[in-house]
Amino acid sequence: LMYVAPERLLEPRFLAFAQEAAAEGGIGVPLVAIDEAHCVSQWGQDFRPAYLQIHEFIDSLPQRPIVAAFTATATERVRADIQQMLGLQNPATVVTGFDRKNLYFGCEEMGDKAKTAWVRDYVIAHSSESGIVYCSTRKTVDALAGELAEALGPSGIRVGRYHAGMGNDARRQSQRAFIDDDIQVMVATNAFGMGIDKPNVRFVIHYNMPKDLESYYQEAGRAGRDGEPARCTLLYSGTDVRTIRFFIDKEMEADNGLPADVKAEAARKAEERLKYMTFYSTTQHCLRGFLLQYFGEAAPKKCGNCSCCLAAEQEAQLQVEYARRRAAQSADRL
Repeated sequence: LMYVAPERLLEPRFLAFAQEAAAEGGIGVPLVAIDEAHCVSQWGQDFRPAYLQIHEFIDSLPQRPIVAAFTATATERVRADIQQMLGLQNPATVVTGFDRKNLYFGCEEMGDKAKTAWVRDYVIAHSSESGIVYCSTRKTVDALAGELAEALGPSGIRVGRYHAGMGNDARRQSQRAFIDDDIQVMVATNAFGMGIDKPNVRFVIHYNMPKDLESYYQEAGRAGRDGEPARCTLLYSGTDVRTIRFFIDKEMEADNGLPADVKAEAARKAEERLKYMTFYSTTQHCLRGFLLQYFGEAAPKKCGNCSCCLAAEQEAQLQVEYARRRAAQSADRL
């Protein structure tokens, strides 16, 4: 079993090794499996140009191996892109379903100071539980982790942090401490999570709006993997959209070898995904239904386990109670 980054596939030494292995008399290359296959599509949330080389690499082998592609979050459009861009031949497509009924979804709009207080109070109220707090920037991770550590330390709640700006050893130690429950709350950028299969994560809080629904659902889905109830809460503000657009512009300016028209199209698609992320954050309708419809799956009008559905139920109960009191008052006057 060999793990290879797609950026290495066409390096002369590796390509020569793979071709020799796949040739007659070689050790054989029976299967090429592409993980995070949504990266091959500009409609996917993590488009990487190197993924476009995978098709060329497979075609260069003396004998074509079986090719498999896997991803946790792909819309129908992305799935079609995966098939075309990887040159899959009459593939068997398996979609296991996106609905995680044990997850509660919630959205709340608030400023940064209110967010910090909300996260602090939530963690204190759930001090025996393990959770992740995702932030959009390293600076925010450092600041929030420091504030939470100071506020929660007296309660015995241990807080860790994780982002790509930390050294390898520091990141490994932080990740291991979280998996071993030595750290109860991890404050992190989206660099944290690949390969994390910790079953008892009871909450995932997004301190900032993610750039798209694919990223959000993948990160939120790290909660409740044991099948027990877990909560996924998105805290957002107007500044989040500006931050995401800043990153989109930086990607446009980056020297990644892509033609200007390709980068412009990628930016346009990123803006469209951001639009749906914003719609999700502000909708008054069922959040689970919104997510499932986005991924092309049948969805209920009301799931009964999201902030919008519960708010609607509470409003309906208030209206019933109001009508009952009005009726009682009218009867008294009669």
